Amino acid sequence: MNTATRPAIILASTSPRRRELLSQAGIEFMTVGVDIDESWLAGETADAYIRRMVMTKADAVMADATLPSECIVITADTIGVLDDGEVLTKPVDQADAYRMWDRLSDTTHEIWTAVCLTRLSQGERIDRQYLCERTEVEFIKLSDTDKASYWQTGEPQDKAGAYAIQGGAAAWVSAIRGSYTNVVGLPLAQVVQKIKAMQGLAVANDRSISHHNKP
Repeated sequence: MNTATRPAIILASTSPRRRELLSQAGIEFMTVGVDIDESWLAGETADAYIRRMVMTKADAVMADATLPSECIVITADTIGVLDDGEVLTKPVDQADAYRMWDRLSDTTHEIWTAVCLTRLSQGERIDRQYLCERTEVEFIKLSDTDKASYWQTGEPQDKAGAYAIQGGAAAWVSAIRGSYTNVVGLPLAQVVQKIKAMQGLAVANDRSISHHNKP
């Protein structure tokens, strides 16, 4: 087997926040877009939904025959979860964003980011790792002026929970418990450690390598 080949890192995301985070960690990577149906299934839980999203994205990317034969494919998805179990994804319009902010105001919620890392060697899938990090975020009491001003920035439209902790909504956060980068869009410490572990994997001559966390 060829252990000298360093696998390419493929970030299957168009999110500039995720690109920035990996770059800050000194990770060299390529990006590809991935488009899937993100509709919820009837009776689906938040855990099941976010896992299905990243796995489906990974499978969609792996169907591309132009991928390097040695690579690690990274897919991710971020949602907000309220204490009653309601899930906050990206707002569909201004009214939806305001509804989310009313729920988030003066209370604590969780941000979940799920990540799937799939290792290909000699064009074959030899490992798949899944993680879902949760971070608690506490908001101040939001005024109508707060909400109106923030909406006008254009920042909330494509963010889970209709806010960016690294942007204008930073002034809304009174406390955070857990990974900050997880709220931005990628639990960076955990992802980097998994990348490092996966970089040492290759297909054994007898094809006897184990498949960790294979769904």
